[in-house]
Amino acid sequence: MRKYFYMTRLTMMTALQYKAFFVATFVSLAVKILVALYVWKTIFFTQSEVNGFTLQTFTTYIIFANLLASLNSFSLGEDLSYSILKGSIAGEFLRPYSFILALFFKDLGNKLLELFKFGLVFIGILLVHQDFYLPDGKTLLLFLVSSILGMFIVQLLDMAFGFLAFFTVNAWGVMLLRTGLFNLASGALLPLSFYPKAVENFLKLLPYNYAVNVPISILLGQESDLRALGLQVLWIPFLALFIAGLWSQAKRRIVIFGG
Repeated sequence: MRKYFYMTRLTMMTALQYKAFFVATFVSLAVKILVALYVWKTIFFTQSEVNGFTLQTFTTYIIFANLLASLNSFSLGEDLSYSILKGSIAGEFLRPYSFILALFFKDLGNKLLELFKFGLVFIGILLVHQDFYLPDGKTLLLFLVSSILGMFIVQLLDMAFGFLAFFTVNAWGVMLLRTGLFNLASGALLPLSFYPKAVENFLKLLPYNYAVNVPISILLGQESDLRALGLQVLWIPFLALFIAGLWSQAKRRIVIFGG
């Protein structure tokens, strides 16, 4: 396992070499959260409750939805799709490690950096805006478990999107499709309860629901904890089997560009 953790460390070190980009993404995250907080604070100034949310609970939603959206970036699927298009995937299979497992550990490095940036932003938010809801320790622990399961579900979905490069020979379109689906169906932009009921019920059937909406619903006490966690656990082997089948089909259609 040491070689995989080295890949995690190497990913973090590589990202930190681009200091301007790191600072820019940090500032972007901070501005995005603060603007959303003050916009919604204005809305709640005229009414005490919106779709079952108070100002405190919605502030918590905004903060942690941005955290989970950052942690569930498309880095794994993007790396996979570009390695397919550039042809470097052929060389990866000759190396003395699992290429797929290496992708997961590289993605872990990106997630740790995003978590670090969020920690800095959260400290800044505490200095200017303390009006938010936090539950007890048990609920926070369940939120953490649900968030980790949700991230694993998204990683598997991202891998499926990455494998689409075998069939579409296009990475940019796949990335746009994935990002759009994630933002719409996960609750990263708005709580799913803000959509029309029919749309909300449909989006809750999709696995992206378990990336943001379900963990935060647990955090806010709006979701049955054990039922939600059980459904997250059930999605993981289902998606793993789907990806195994997709990978089996993809290897028969390899068309390498470049490399």
